[in-house]
Amino acid sequence: MQNKPLLVFIPGTLCTSMMFLALIDNLEYDSVLIDYAQHNSLEAMSNEVLEQLASRPFIPVGFSMGGMVAFELIRRAKEQVQGLILLNSNAHADLPGRKEGREIHLDLAKKNGIKTLIKEVYVPVYFANTTGPKSDIVVQMAEHLGLDVFAAQLNVLAERPDSLEVLASFLRPTLIMGGENDLPCPPEHQKLMANTAVNSELHILPQCGHFAPLEQPQKIARFINQWINKHYG
Repeated sequence: MQNKPLLVFIPGTLCTSMMFLALIDNLEYDSVLIDYAQHNSLEAMSNEVLEQLASRPFIPVGFSMGGMVAFELIRRAKEQVQGLILLNSNAHADLPGRKEGREIHLDLAKKNGIKTLIKEVYVPVYFANTTGPKSDIVVQMAEHLGLDVFAAQLNVLAERPDSLEVLASFLRPTLIMGGENDLPCPPEHQKLMANTAVNSELHILPQCGHFAPLEQPQKIARFINQWINKHYG
């Protein structure tokens, strides 16, 4: 396993590395888990990754917003990035109306608490089953990070650039996975990225929503293991 690539797991909005633990338990490779505090730009987020890795080559595994960080890493350190894994992400700039909607969510979180916002507004979008241990993890991560981190990350989402050109110019292997019932990052986004990437593999997971790493960690791990053995074995 010493010749296998280093996997760097980058979480999404209001997520911590906790969301990857079940997935990592089923993988065979060395991994680095990234956690963000009040990083309010893709530059700051990518700096956090690069400072932890120094000059080591790696494969970013970006979930949702983490995929946007992965694109920034390709922009800034392309020679270090040996491949790319995108989970429930997208490559477009912020869509019209999304910034205003998130500002309303931030106001609701300030008024009613972030736990109430996540449980009443976000969890029904993320999961078909809104109760249970998986949704509890999402609420727990958001509570841990808090309002200041939420506000900082909303700025990241609003200011992100379109990254399809980055994906089109990236020649190394790219693995893209999403859920068939993912509302924030639906299958058409995954298919667009797969069609744009030069060397891509796509899996749309049935009966799965936005938090695929929590819902189907074993299946995702199997696809990652197969993909790495194919390209780096």
